[in-house]
Amino acid sequence: MTINVTRDHVVRYRARVSHLDEKLPPGSFAKAAWGGLQDSIPRGGVISLHARVEDTQPDSWEDPSIAQIWFRGGADYLVPRDDVGVFTLGSFPRDPELGRSLDKLADDIHRVTGGETLLVREVSARLALDGPTAIRASGLTGRVLIRWDAANIWAIPVDRPKIEVEDARRELARRFLHWFGPTTVQRLAVWTGIQPRDAAETWKSIEKDLVAVDIRGESRSMLAADLDALTGPAPLTGVRLLPFDDAFTKLDKELLVANEKRRGTVFPPVGQSVGHIPGAILVDGEIVGSWQRQQRKVTLHPWTRLRAAVREEIEREALSFPIAAKSKATVIWA
Repeated sequence: MTINVTRDHVVRYRARVSHLDEKLPPGSFAKAAWGGLQDSIPRGGVISLHARVEDTQPDSWEDPSIAQIWFRGGADYLVPRDDVGVFTLGSFPRDPELGRSLDKLADDIHRVTGGETLLVREVSARLALDGPTAIRASGLTGRVLIRWDAANIWAIPVDRPKIEVEDARRELARRFLHWFGPTTVQRLAVWTGIQPRDAAETWKSIEKDLVAVDIRGESRSMLAADLDALTGPAPLTGVRLLPFDDAFTKLDKELLVANEKRRGTVFPPVGQSVGHIPGAILVDGEIVGSWQRQQRKVTLHPWTRLRAAVREEIEREALSFPIAAKSKATVIWA
């Protein structure tokens, strides 16, 4: 039996499970990053934490409870430190030859660094790799963490996570379904960057835990344990400012913003220059405009006229961004 749900059900559900309904207590960074927070845009990760955790500070991205890794395609991510193996080994290729080449790369990194943290460009030079990006695939082994401060990036050799690879694959798929459901196996492949056939094999191993859900005529899947949370959430209240590629806005952009012209202002096509990279203004669970940041100056681009109380709340969020800079925090309404 297929269950029909609305677009509002999905948006409200995703906002709640990714902790955008009510901010978590101070220090709850691992819980906020449970499903992974992309940190590719300078300080995007800490702004995603700020949207979810009270009293987030400029250095909260270095909290011991979370770690930076190379995830999908070498993208920088913040994940719970105890769950590094879920995100790394969970994306490990099933191709034996490719797997061996990644393990060899990790071996080489450990060898040339002597187990010490070292700038990625120096590690790449010692290994005679073709550019500093060639090293990023080593993240899939779980044996190389990173530190990126928006200026430099370091490689951190670590022991292989203790979780079994198949267990990691299944857990990563479940986390994806929990944060991005209802969804599809094709979207799992895109989100993790793994081969579609690899995603299909993992998906098949957890099918017994899934139920079919129809949204706008498209058949998707959902964790059965999350079905009540999907169909029962009440409307959200409050304001959040989300960075580009935040977990909430990562997938299904057409679902989040139906109007194509407006969607292009907050999710510009790849390669299209729009000045400073935009983020999303979220009010009561709905995107109502975009914002851009230059140091501590935040420019707001609402699509419609907003109530004075909402504008004040948006300004408070923008002025409290955890960005370390000498300039004074300012807000401009475009």
